[in-house]
Amino acid sequence: MTDAPTAILADDEPFMRAALRERLAQLWPELRLLRECEDGIEALQAIHRLEPQHAFLDIRMPGLTGLQVADALQGADTRVVFVTAYDAHAVEAFEAQAVDYVLKPLELPRLAKTVARLREALVPPPQRPADDWLQVAMGGQVRLLHVDEVQYFESDSKYTRVVAPDCDGLIRVSLRELLARLDPACFMQVHRGVVVNRRHVRGVHRDGEALVLEIKGRPERLRVSVAYHSLFKAL
Repeated sequence: MTDAPTAILADDEPFMRAALRERLAQLWPELRLLRECEDGIEALQAIHRLEPQHAFLDIRMPGLTGLQVADALQGADTRVVFVTAYDAHAVEAFEAQAVDYVLKPLELPRLAKTVARLREALVPPPQRPADDWLQVAMGGQVRLLHVDEVQYFESDSKYTRVVAPDCDGLIRVSLRELLARLDPACFMQVHRGVVVNRRHVRGVHRDGEALVLEIKGRPERLRVSVAYHSLFKAL
């Protein structure tokens, strides 16, 4: 359940907290409520301590108002939804970058739209291909290299080594970040620290129980981790 979405809710009226809790459980059963708060100070402390993804806040609460709590969260990752009986603060709410502004009494169809919006925001954007051109540091110069020319990438601490027929240098991007942007139809990971361009693989060979890749025009052989042997089932 560690990947379940999380939230806190804050309202000084126990009946309204219970009503919101029940409706959220109905509309979003996987949502984990980390804390229910009775005032704005408690809500702000809970958000700082628990770092929930969402906070459902009443506008008028003792200690701090919901708007004051939201203002104190500028730059934080917690998404704020105001649930209030007062419609006069909508402009202030959206200036505080609230995701939504839901009026009491709570209506299930209206809250369902809020939940749908929050769930949609949790879905990661589709992966995009890497930029066509890479700026590769080679000693004291920077080489502009098209991604199709790259034979393989190799992890090098917080940098990534870029190997091409006439280029061997570094880019300031981790292999993990790079792999998320590369086209999987062209690039495949064959080792925890190596991603290979399929276009430049000349052959795959057995070396005892191990598999090694032969890269066009290069003397070195790249070992394939056991976890990736399934990519070469024919061998």
